[in-house]
Amino acid sequence: MRAPNLRTRSSLAVRLAVGAAVAGATCIVAGLFLAYLIAGHSSSDSAPSSLTAIGLGVLGVLLILVSAVLFLGQGLGRLRRWVRRPPGDAQGSR
Repeated sequence: MRAPNLRTRSSLAVRLAVGAAVAGATCIVAGLFLAYLIAGHSSSDSAPSSLTAIGLGVLGVLLILVSAVLFLGQGLGRLRRWVRRPPGDAQGSR
Protein backbone atom coordinates (compact mmCIF):
# COMPACT_ATOMS: atom_id res chain seq x y z
CA MET A 1 0.00 0.00 0.00
CA ARG A 2 1.30 3.40 -0.94
CA ALA A 3 1.74 6.16 1.62
CA PRO A 4 -1.03 8.77 1.23
CA ASN A 5 1.33 11.74 1.10
CA LEU A 6 3.34 10.47 -1.90
CA ARG A 7 2.26 11.81 -5.27
CA THR A 8 2.60 9.82 -8.45
CA ARG A 9 3.84 11.34 -11.69
CA SER A 10 1.32 12.18 -14.36
CA SER A 11 1.13 9.74 -17.22
CA LEU A 12 2.61 10.56 -20.59
CA ALA A 13 -0.85 10.95 -22.13
CA VAL A 14 -1.86 13.57 -19.55
CA ARG A 15 1.38 15.50 -19.98
CA LEU A 16 0.99 15.44 -23.77
CA ALA A 17 -2.64 16.55 -23.46
CA VAL A 18 -1.72 19.49 -21.24
CA GLY A 19 1.10 20.46 -23.59
CA ALA A 20 -1.20 20.27 -26.61
CA ALA A 21 -3.84 22.37 -24.85
CA VAL A 22 -1.32 25.05 -23.92
CA ALA A 23 0.17 25.07 -27.42
CA GLY A 24 -3.31 25.24 -28.95
CA ALA A 25 -4.36 28.15 -26.78
CA THR A 26 -1.11 29.93 -27.61
CA CYS A 27 -1.67 29.43 -31.34
CA ILE A 28 -5.23 30.75 -31.11
CA VAL A 29 -4.13 33.83 -29.18
CA ALA A 30 -1.25 34.45 -31.61
CA GLY A 31 -3.61 34.08 -34.57
CA LEU A 32 -6.10 36.52 -33.07
CA PHE A 33 -3.35 38.99 -32.25
CA LEU A 34 -1.94 38.74 -35.78
CA ALA A 35 -5.42 39.17 -37.27
CA TYR A 36 -5.97 42.25 -35.11
CA LEU A 37 -2.67 43.76 -36.21
CA ILE A 38 -3.32 43.25 -39.91
CA ALA A 39 -7.05 44.03 -39.89
CA GLY A 40 -6.69 47.62 -41.07
CA HIS A 41 -3.58 47.20 -43.19
CA SER A 42 -4.54 44.40 -45.55
CA SER A 43 -6.68 45.02 -48.60
CA SER A 44 -7.09 41.37 -49.54
CA ASP A 45 -8.40 38.41 -47.57
CA SER A 46 -5.90 36.13 -49.26
CA ALA A 47 -2.83 38.06 -48.17
CA PRO A 48 -0.08 35.87 -46.70
CA SER A 49 -0.44 37.48 -43.28
CA SER A 50 -4.19 36.78 -43.27
CA LEU A 51 -3.55 33.18 -44.24
CA THR A 52 -0.98 32.93 -41.46
CA ALA A 53 -3.51 34.18 -38.91
CA ILE A 54 -6.12 31.71 -40.19
CA GLY A 55 -3.56 28.89 -40.14
CA LEU A 56 -2.57 29.64 -36.56
CA GLY A 57 -6.19 29.61 -35.48
CA VAL A 58 -6.88 26.31 -37.22
CA LEU A 59 -3.73 24.77 -35.76
CA GLY A 60 -4.78 25.93 -32.31
CA VAL A 61 -8.22 24.37 -32.65
CA LEU A 62 -6.72 21.09 -33.89
CA LEU A 63 -4.28 20.98 -30.96
CA ILE A 64 -7.10 21.54 -28.49
CA LEU A 65 -9.10 18.74 -30.14
CA VAL A 66 -6.07 16.41 -29.86
CA SER A 67 -5.79 17.39 -26.20
CA ALA A 68 -9.45 16.59 -25.60
CA VAL A 69 -9.07 13.18 -27.27
CA LEU A 70 -6.01 12.38 -25.13
CA PHE A 71 -7.81 13.41 -21.92
CA LEU A 72 -10.87 11.38 -22.91
CA GLY A 73 -8.75 8.32 -23.69
CA GLN A 74 -6.94 8.59 -20.37
CA GLY A 75 -10.20 8.95 -18.48
CA LEU A 76 -11.83 6.01 -20.26
CA GLY A 77 -8.77 3.87 -19.55
CA ARG A 78 -8.98 4.68 -15.85
CA LEU A 79 -12.71 4.00 -15.84
CA ARG A 80 -12.17 0.64 -17.54
CA ARG A 81 -9.51 -0.34 -14.97
CA TRP A 82 -11.81 0.78 -12.14
CA VAL A 83 -14.72 -1.28 -13.49
CA ARG A 84 -12.56 -4.40 -13.98
CA ARG A 85 -11.01 -4.20 -10.50
CA PRO A 86 -12.03 -7.18 -8.34
CA PRO A 87 -14.41 -6.26 -5.49
CA GLY A 88 -11.98 -7.35 -2.75
CA ASP A 89 -9.26 -5.02 -4.03
CA ALA A 90 -11.19 -1.81 -3.29
CA GLN A 91 -9.43 0.86 -1.22
CA GLY A 92 -10.60 1.04 2.36
CA SER A 93 -12.51 -2.26 2.41
CA ARG A 94 -11.48 -4.05 5.58
